[in-house]
Amino acid sequence: MRYMLALTLGVVFAFGSATSLFAQHNHWEFNAHAGAFAYDLGLDDDDADENTDTDVLAGLRLARHWENGLGLGINGDWVFADQFDLPDTAENEDINVDLYLYYADLYYTFPSAGRASFFLSGGLGAATTRVSDIPTVGGGSDDESSSDLLIPLGVGLRFNNDAEDPTWGLRIDAKDHLIWRDDIDIVDPQPIEGTELKNNFELSGGISFFFGGGPSEPPPPEDTDGDGVYDDRDQCPNTPLGTQVDSFGCPVPLDSDGDGVTDDRDQCPNTPAGAQVDANGCEIVEEAAAACADGRDWYRFNETISVDGRNWVKFGSSTTIPMEDLVQVGDYDGVPVYVRADAREPYTEAFVPLCAPADTYQPYQVEREVRGTTG
Repeated sequence: MRYMLALTLGVVFAFGSATSLFAQHNHWEFNAHAGAFAYDLGLDDDDADENTDTDVLAGLRLARHWENGLGLGINGDWVFADQFDLPDTAENEDINVDLYLYYADLYYTFPSAGRASFFLSGGLGAATTRVSDIPTVGGGSDDESSSDLLIPLGVGLRFNNDAEDPTWGLRIDAKDHLIWRDDIDIVDPQPIEGTELKNNFELSGGISFFFGGGPSEPPPPEDTDGDGVYDDRDQCPNTPLGTQVDSFGCPVPLDSDGDGVTDDRDQCPNTPAGAQVDANGCEIVEEAAAACADGRDWYRFNETISVDGRNWVKFGSSTTIPMEDLVQVGDYDGVPVYVRADAREPYTEAFVPLCAPADTYQPYQVEREVRGTTG
């Protein structure tokens, strides 16, 4: 039996260590099991196969498992330990010996990505040996029992129907039940003085049902460089702490003056807030519209204007001239005065702009050359 237990431990460990790390389950487990139990009953009977035997074990357990791998459970097992035949003259045919194991277990289940998971267990409880149908001196029979300290240590393997959210599974346990037992004299069933540590081995299998749980929540995504973009989307890992990044985790060029042109292209840093800028980040200065003659009293009343040291008067009707064909030679009352670009001094013809339509001008000529003629 001990060789079988050692082999089972090796197989269980091999299955458990071969699985890759993954999240644990969070649920209850109800298990019904049966198996073989090899024990030293501690009976003072030299003919009882050296007091060591292997019999059938059956039991139930209830456990609570958490996502960190820890679990806590309670167990109850029964072993039909032995039977001693009595003489034909006795009222009863035999003496029955039963063993009851009841204890609490602490579990640790190793993380597994598959349906198989390896676990360790250790607990504390009691082992009760019950001897029944013992013949008495005056006739009839009596029952005796004795309870001893029990420390179960074990390993096991679960194979569930689903890796993510199991509802049932198969379970194998291999345990060494350490029992500090008093020896019992069958003839006079009183504990013999003194206790002795006994190793009792269990190899059992059963079916488990899981409830009250659900699939384990996946771990939260990681953001190694702390830029606010998770690693699975971060195209620029290891961004320095505090760096402003885009949705892909890559640094965003700075715009220190907030003009909409990033610093690497801004030829005019420190632009005043709210200023309109061009593609180079420089402020756009709008030229004031040139003054025009419409509405001026001197224009409406055909008065003489003085430009370039000479007097000028209206001459003829307004005309359209492209701006590039004119050159400014002065101004009157804030209104610019132009001559044709190809004109030569002394100028004999000048033009003042009208407000509308565009490029419309009123011709003027030198007063003495007009000789009293006005437009």
